[in-house]
Amino acid sequence: MSTSTLSKYTQYLPAIFQKSYNEADDEYFLGRFLLAFERQLTGRNGTVSVETGIEDLLDRIDKYFDPANTPVQFLPWLAGWVGLELEENLEFTGYEDDSEKDLKPLQLLPLAEKRASTNRTMIESMLQLYKKRGTWDGLTEYLQFYSGNGTTITVDECESPTRLGIGNRVGYNSVVGRAGPCFFSVYALIPAHSSSILKEKVRMLKEVIEREKPFYTNYILNVEVPAMRVGAQAKVGSETLLGGMVE
Repeated sequence: MSTSTLSKYTQYLPAIFQKSYNEADDEYFLGRFLLAFERQLTGRNGTVSVETGIEDLLDRIDKYFDPANTPVQFLPWLAGWVGLELEENLEFTGYEDDSEKDLKPLQLLPLAEKRASTNRTMIESMLQLYKKRGTWDGLTEYLQFYSGNGTTITVDECESPTRLGIGNRVGYNSVVGRAGPCFFSVYALIPAHSSSILKEKVRMLKEVIEREKPFYTNYILNVEVPAMRVGAQAKVGSETLLGGMVE
């Protein structure tokens, strides 16, 4: 038996536990016994690396807490730290994470390179957004994350009286009649190309509002799909859809 089959950890033992000069390798039980622990800690079997050891993982443990580097299986765990519920559709997970989320490798290692997705960005931004939770700015940013960059979100308390010609718009920043106490409106301009996408985005917006609004408040959600209106809505892909929606 070669010396590579004995653990190198024996050199750190007191002399009485180390291999004696005339003792054969296969008779030195402690050297072979410690080899199992050395493999787990270093990932090496003698001089050959067989897997990532605990020591290497501890050296990179900070990567598990970085949303851009953590393996996809850790994302729900990280999201739970900031009270965030991740969406599982492709728009939020991204192609790479979606293809890896059901894999069960022997070791969940940090990613070799940073990876971007909507879910990862939300986790990274949530720590700062958490400070705004319960405020209008926080709700607006929260809704913007879930609806996507192409959607325009406006939250209004409808406190100003309606005045014709001053830019008030019913359902956007004003209501007909007297608004109830603690009432607000959410206006969403969603450039959805299909009715299924529109329904999914509206569902997510309602869930976020119900989850994030103060419990004593009431609201109305007004959704608009952009159409071509020269001088008002004319930016294709953001405020305008050419050809209309499809099923």
